[in-house]
Amino acid sequence: MKRAYTDIPEGQIHYRIEGSGEPILLLHMAVSSSDEFSRTMHFLSKKYRAIAIDFLGAGDSDQAPYAYQIPDHARTVISFMDSIGLKKANIVGHHLGSIVAAETQITHPERVSKMVLSGLGYKPEPGEGAPFEEPPNFMSPVEIKPDGSHLMEWWRRTTLWGDYTPEILEERMLEYIKAGPRGEEEHMTAMAYDLKNRLPLITCPTLVLTATYDPFFSGAAKVKDSIPNSKLAIIKNGPIYLDRAMPEKFAEAILKFL
Repeated sequence: MKRAYTDIPEGQIHYRIEGSGEPILLLHMAVSSSDEFSRTMHFLSKKYRAIAIDFLGAGDSDQAPYAYQIPDHARTVISFMDSIGLKKANIVGHHLGSIVAAETQITHPERVSKMVLSGLGYKPEPGEGAPFEEPPNFMSPVEIKPDGSHLMEWWRRTTLWGDYTPEILEERMLEYIKAGPRGEEEHMTAMAYDLKNRLPLITCPTLVLTATYDPFFSGAAKVKDSIPNSKLAIIKNGPIYLDRAMPEKFAEAILKFL
């Protein structure tokens, strides 16, 4: 795996790349980075050129010039593709990344071959599935404090979504530190996006990928029904950090669909 930077109009984008052939572009969840796909890329790169980016404001990319909304992140994806000469790619998004992937395909359908939407953050309405139970205080801004107590709050947030190895929790903690006090802007923009009215506009073959321990699991069937030409795949016992904790199964579902 190699790491590199490329320039887009809004700043520098950091990315990881492994393999050769038809490209798969990987888009990460909120307050995360391309690092979340490091294990998955090992499996995908055996058949594809796997490329994972850090959104502006995340990982080792530059800060976003203002609080980005989903269309801004989608524009970043297209600018990134232009900068490295990608005319078209398969796109895999996880949580926030799946929302950005969807908007990218809707606004630039000619640039996306197939799409995998993993853990898409659809909140079921009454009658559509179990309601999304939001953990207390998981996306409010965190003030940097001289005594370092904000670090404990970031660590607390990494542990809200289940039991993980210390290695995975430390990876997530480092991403909170890199994103800094603006990191939660990504959660806020995901929550503000109009999924219900945008999903039916998707036109490419799409896999709706979900896991039984993902907080948005109950809304996955509705997502699948909302997207024309889509399929649903479920990974049993999979958690929210699916691509970190179960990279082989995550990659297997993607490869089977593609």
